[in-house]
Amino acid sequence: MLSAIRTTMVGSWPIPFGQRLMLKNYYSSLVSDEDAYPTLQRAARISMDEQIACGVDQIMGGEVFAPDFYHHIPPRLAGLQTLQARDTAKGYAGVGQYRVMERITAPMGTGHAIAYRRESAIEPKLRKAAVPSPLTIGGGFVNDTNSDHIADMIDIISDEIADMVDAGATEIQLDAPSEAIGLVSGNRSVGELVEVIAGPLEAARSDVDGQTVTRTVHFCLGDISRQTATEDQNLKNLIPLLQALDGIVDRVHFECSYPGQWEDITVLNEVPSSMEIIAGIADVKSTNPATSVDELSNKIQNLLKIIPAERLLVSTSCGCGRVPHDEAIRLVRNLVKAARSE
Repeated sequence: MLSAIRTTMVGSWPIPFGQRLMLKNYYSSLVSDEDAYPTLQRAARISMDEQIACGVDQIMGGEVFAPDFYHHIPPRLAGLQTLQARDTAKGYAGVGQYRVMERITAPMGTGHAIAYRRESAIEPKLRKAAVPSPLTIGGGFVNDTNSDHIADMIDIISDEIADMVDAGATEIQLDAPSEAIGLVSGNRSVGELVEVIAGPLEAARSDVDGQTVTRTVHFCLGDISRQTATEDQNLKNLIPLLQALDGIVDRVHFECSYPGQWEDITVLNEVPSSMEIIAGIADVKSTNPATSVDELSNKIQNLLKIIPAERLLVSTSCGCGRVPHDEAIRLVRNLVKAARSE
């Protein structure tokens, strides 16, 4: 019999169906944050209630304000020219394209801190918040200027994290698919990525204002329409970056639902012992039926041969926002049952 393993969410949750019509105008930037506040709060209430009903130990707000991950952020920024507007119907080919014109600023923020304040106001259990990494948001910007737009994005995300910490968040998750994809595919080096992760997380240091904050980084291979951004799959290429981030990152979430990732699972024993490991074993990108309790239990048993129970948490591979509603509930409920050895 396994001991209970902690369960946590990654971020997004399916948009509550009854709120979709009202939210559609917000997603199209036809309604302001202020005017959409009641609807966004109602949608978040439903999302959090469903996570609580699934029995998850650590819930999140559901990212009902951002159903398309980070793609709502560039239109909120100043200093960019839109070359191609985001077209969700075209998958990866429809990703928005932007040109840097001058120093990038975020007069309205990215929306994540506003959302955390809105959601935590109605749910005392909510203490974990997430925001995409600077490279994930700005790595594809066209820049013919002398401006360092990634440095601008580090400042913007740092401010967003500081705002969430000030609002009471005790865990900050930096979503870093671009960093993971770059390392897994061999197109990025550890040296060029350390500051992109460490810089924003400086705002969540535990000695800031005497508040203890867990700094988490989430590595996955991207998710647009439940498709990854690369066919390359491994975990071993991520380990050197984590070793360089020892003392900066407290928890690391690995997507490990793909065969190439699971084959690399033993490299998790090379993660610095100062870090807890969140294993993303419940696959949100598969279009097959939800991963069974037995399959998830077997994966947890195998993980416990590598990682001590006190350092292990389990979760979905990525956010559930692109998963059909009933399937998301079934998947997370199965994860909770497996973690509790039910």
